[in-house]
Parts: sequence; structure tokens; C-alpha cells
Amino acid sequence: MPKPQGSCGATKMKIMAIVSNNGESGQDSYGYDIWKTMKDQFHIYLDDGDIGNVYHHLNDLCKFNYLSRDDSTIDGRCFYRMTEEGQALRGKFGKYLEIMDSSRIE
Repeated sequence: MPKPQGSCGATKMKIMAIVSNNGESGQDSYGYDIWKTMKDQFHIYLDDGDIGNVYHHLNDLCKFNYLSRDDSTIDGRCFYRMTEEGQALRGKFGKYLEIMDSSRIE
């Protein structure tokens, strides 16, 4: 059964973990990089055509005010940052941060 529209499932929580991790590391988060991390860390969205799905989730997360979007960059990329509301969900996306941390150790 599909999730109700507007819900925050595992994929959105993985994206939140990526944006949070990047922010804590002083790195920018943008769509292509998030998609690549989804492939490398979580082994999803393996096809190049799947990048559109990532942008769909990013748009939803911005609508929910969990992420903010800055599209005022010179190179045309949109950067995403965690909001206070998003950070409040750390209990939900924390397990994905742990997965990312454990994969760096190996």
C-alpha cells in the first residue's frame, strides 16, 4: 500500500540524514550530490533517471519546512540546509546517520 501523500518515510529520512551530515561537516548539500550519496551509501536510486525522485522529495521536505532551499547561487545550483523543525526529527533520521558513519569506518 502506498504511503499517504505528504508523509515522511524512509527515503525522506535518508535525505534528511545526508543534509544534516553535510551541514555538520561544513559541506553544501545540493540535489546531484544528495542523489549520489543515496546511491553510494544507501544503494537506492541507482539509475541516472532516478535523480528526479530526489528533487521531488527535496521539494516536499522544503514544503514541510524541514529543509530550506537557497537558489541564489551563481552557478545555478540549489543548496539545502536543515531547519530547526528538521533538526527536531533527528530521532527519526538518526539511524541513517549511523549507517553513514559506519560505512566510512570500513
